[in-house]
Amino acid sequence: MLQIEMTNFKIIKKIFYQFLIPVFVAVVFELINKGYEVSTVYNFIENSLFSMILVSPVNFIVNRKLHLWYITLTFLVFCLSIYFETVYYYFFETYLSASSLFVLFDSNSSEAAEFLDFYVDYRVIIFSVLMLFVIITSTLRIKSLLRDFNKTLTRTKMLTSTYILLVLAFLKFSGLIVYNLAYLILKSSIEYNEESSKLGAYKTNKTGNFNNVSRPIVQEDEVYVIVLGESTSRSHFGLYDYSRPTTPKLNSLKDELIIYNDVISPHAHSIASITKVFTLGNYEHPDKIGDGSIIQLANKANFETVWLSNQRPIGIYESLVTKIALSSNKSKFLTTTYGVHSKVKDAELLPELERVLSDDSSSKKFIIIHLMGTHTSYVNRYPDTFNKFKDTPFSNYKSDETSRIINHYDNAVLYTDFVVSEIIQKVKDLNTKSFVLYMSDHGEELFKDRNMAGHNEDVSTQDMYDVPFLLWQSDDYKEQKQLKIDVDRSYMLDDLFHSIADLLEISAKEVEEERSIFNAAFKDRKRFILESSEYDTYFNLD
Repeated sequence: MLQIEMTNFKIIKKIFYQFLIPVFVAVVFELINKGYEVSTVYNFIENSLFSMILVSPVNFIVNRKLHLWYITLTFLVFCLSIYFETVYYYFFETYLSASSLFVLFDSNSSEAAEFLDFYVDYRVIIFSVLMLFVIITSTLRIKSLLRDFNKTLTRTKMLTSTYILLVLAFLKFSGLIVYNLAYLILKSSIEYNEESSKLGAYKTNKTGNFNNVSRPIVQEDEVYVIVLGESTSRSHFGLYDYSRPTTPKLNSLKDELIIYNDVISPHAHSIASITKVFTLGNYEHPDKIGDGSIIQLANKANFETVWLSNQRPIGIYESLVTKIALSSNKSKFLTTTYGVHSKVKDAELLPELERVLSDDSSSKKFIIIHLMGTHTSYVNRYPDTFNKFKDTPFSNYKSDETSRIINHYDNAVLYTDFVVSEIIQKVKDLNTKSFVLYMSDHGEELFKDRNMAGHNEDVSTQDMYDVPFLLWQSDDYKEQKQLKIDVDRSYMLDDLFHSIADLLEISAKEVEEERSIFNAAFKDRKRFILESSEYDTYFNLD
C-alpha cells in the first residue's frame, strides 16, 4: 500500500509540475514586457497554490477515463485563465478584477473583436503561440502519467481533503483570493445577476412607483432631448480649450450653450455609469437602480418617451442598459445583428430623430439618444470625410502608434460634434419649448497619464471620469423656465435623474432639488469613485 501511495504521489507531483509550466511562462512574459512588480509574485503564489488544489481531486476519482477527462479539462481551463489574466496585465498593467469581468458580461461580440483589434500586437501573438504549444505538449505528458495512477487509499483522501480546505482558507484570509480568476468570475456573475434582477421590472412597469407626480400645465408643444455620448473625454473636446479644433460646429453655437466645467461620471465604464445616470441609484444608494428611472417618471408625467440607440441591445445577457431603455414608449436600436465590427455611424440616428419629431401623435416628447460616440475602435466611428487630424498630436507617450490612435479618436470627436450639433439644429428648427442636453457616459484615457487608450477602473485616470456637459435651450424654454446657472458647480452624473426631472419641471416625492445642478437649492456633495475614493483628492486636483 505504501508503494501505491508513493507512486501516486510522484505522479501527482509531476502533473503539478505540468500545471506550473504555463504559470512560469506567464511570469517570464510579464517580467520581460512589464518588469518586476510585487503583484506578480502574489499572483504567482496564488496560481501555484490553486493549481495544487485543481490537481488534488484526482485522488477521489476511481475511473481511469474520468481521471483523464478531469485533468485534461482542468488543465485547459487553467491555462486559458493564466493566458487571459496575463494578456490583461500586459494591456493594462493590472490583474483582472470583479469590475472588469462585470464589464465583460455586458459586452457583445463586436466590442470584443474591436478590443482585440485595438490592443493585440506581435508580443501577444508570440505569447499565444507559446501557450498553445504548452497546452498541447503538457496535455500529452499528463495523459502519459495517468496510465500508472492507482486507486487512492482512504487515508490519502482524508489528507487531500484537509489540504484543500487549508489552502482555500489561506487564499481567502491572506487576500490572495482576489487574484483567482475562478473566484472573480463567480463573484462577478452573482453581482451581475443581482443587478439585472433589480432592473427586470422596467420593461413591464412603464410608470414606476413614483409618488405625488405633477408638473405645470403647458399648452404648447414640448420636445426635450438627452444625448448620451460614449467614451468621450472632456479634455479632447474643443469647447474645453483642447489644442485641436475638435468641436467647430458646437463652437459656432457657443453663445447658445451652457457649458459646465466640472462634471464627472460616477464610473469609468458604461454599465455602472448609465444604470446610475438614468435611475434613482447613486453612490449613497447603489441599490436603488431598480427603484425608478427618469423614463418611467416622464411616462408618469404623460410624456411620450423614446429611446434611440446606435448600440446593440442584446449581449450574452439582456443588456442592463437596454432594460432601462425598454421602459420607454418607443425604442429603436440601429445595431441589432451579430457583426465582427459595428460600423454604423451615429448620423444614421438623425433620420430616426426626424421621424419622431414629425410625429404629431403627442405634443410632449422626451427623447434619449444613445450614441456610439468615441467607442473603440475609434477609426470605425467616423466616415472618411471626417478624417481631418493627421499630424502628430501632443502626448506624454510618443510613438507613431500613439499618434495614429489619438488622431482616430479626435476625428471621432469631430464627428460627434457634427452629430450633436445636427440634433440641436433639428430641435431648434421646431420653434417650440425645448432643450438638448449632451454628456458622455464616461471619459477615456488617451496616452496622457498612462501609456494606454481606453477606460478601465482597475487603472483609473482623471480623463476616464471627466466628461463634457452641455445644455442648449430654446427661447420659449428660457422664457418659461428659469434655471440657476453656475457652470463651475462640481457635479457627478449619478444625480442626473434629479437634474433631468428639474429640466422637465416634474415634481415627485422621489425628486430632490438639491441634487439638481440647475436648481437654486443645489447642495455640493463629495464625489466618490472606486467605492470609497474622493475624486477631488484621488487625482491630486487643486
